[in-house]
Amino acid sequence: MKFRKILLTNLLLFGFILGIHEGKVALWKDGVKRPVKVFPYQASMFPEEDQKRLQEGIHVDTLNELYKMIEDYFS
Repeated sequence: MKFRKILLTNLLLFGFILGIHEGKVALWKDGVKRPVKVFPYQASMFPEEDQKRLQEGIHVDTLNELYKMIEDYFS
C-alpha cells in the first residue's frame, strides 16, 4: 500500500505530456524521455489542429484531466 501511495504521489506531482511518438499518440511522464504508453492510434487520423497540439505536446497536471483528455481523443 505504501508503494502505491508513493507512485500515485509521484504521478500527481510531475504530471504528463500527451504527444506523438513514431506517428502514434503517446503519453510521457514529465521528465522521462521514453513514453510510458503508446496508444494504437495514428496521429494522422486526428484533425490537423489536434495533430499540431499533439506535436507540440499537451501538458496535463492531474489524473482526472488526463482521463478526460484520453476519453475525448479516443471515443
